[in-house]
Amino acid sequence: MILKPMEENVIIKGQYDLSGTLTIPKTNKEKYPAVILVAGSGEVDRNGNAVKMNFDMNIYRELSQIITDLGFITLRYDKRGVGESKGSFMETGMWDLVDDLVASVKWLRNHPKVDADNIVLLGHSEGCTLITAAYTKCLPSRMIMLSGAAEPIIDALKRQRDIAFSELLNSKGLKGLLFRLLKVDQKGEKQAAKLIEKVKESYKAVIRYNLVKINAKWQREHFNYDVYEDLIKVECPVLAITGDKDFQANPERLKNLPGLVKGDVQCYVVENMDHILKEFKGQISAMNFKKQYQSEADQPLHQDLVGLIKEWLLS
Repeated sequence: MILKPMEENVIIKGQYDLSGTLTIPKTNKEKYPAVILVAGSGEVDRNGNAVKMNFDMNIYRELSQIITDLGFITLRYDKRGVGESKGSFMETGMWDLVDDLVASVKWLRNHPKVDADNIVLLGHSEGCTLITAAYTKCLPSRMIMLSGAAEPIIDALKRQRDIAFSELLNSKGLKGLLFRLLKVDQKGEKQAAKLIEKVKESYKAVIRYNLVKINAKWQREHFNYDVYEDLIKVECPVLAITGDKDFQANPERLKNLPGLVKGDVQCYVVENMDHILKEFKGQISAMNFKKQYQSEADQPLHQDLVGLIKEWLLS
């Protein structure tokens, strides 16, 4: 019988100290399999919340509770420069995030309660890319990719722009007419190309673009990274799930995984699930996704997603 799990705050030593939460099932087992939750892009904390964007979602906390109830230890941590972790978020690159993940795996493997040969990496959104990039550095026993498998960020951003431009061009009335006359899609793509070129040519961690500070190091490293080169190195079992109402990640990319990953791959597209793993029955919208996410704050994770994760972890 699994009683109420025990949570403790921990410090993971790396280039910067990372603050995390370790959750241990309340049973008498000597050692447990473990799952590390790897967050998506942005200033997202260990629970899946982005305070500056008023996204109070707690999706990683809920995932942790679900997985711990199955008999797994879970570790989730604040990103570098986020929450209680040290360092600068704005100066953190993609490979810094990979290094932090590898340090977390090493820390977890040394924990006396963890079965060091049974560690699962669970990535959400950008986290799918990070666990793929980290695979050969830490060799997990299994991997779970939620809302972002087999998709470079530069491609995800292009799809998001396409959805946004389509909405603008199809706006009704005078507003739509103006958008079409102004050719906002063509101008928007030119601006995006200009930004990408400036980021790729830069060498600083942070640059200004149109007077706004951006994390050039993070973008530059993502733009130069080929996730497919690392996916073909993956030999462990992989579970990949994306929702058909995902604005930020393309569920069509799941079709590529079985031809890339050498390990057993199970891919699922969940009906009426959005990027934050909640049920959503409306129309995908680039203009309203922030309000959508905020309105879903109190909703539980999509039950089909929960069922698939439970079945796969216990198999």
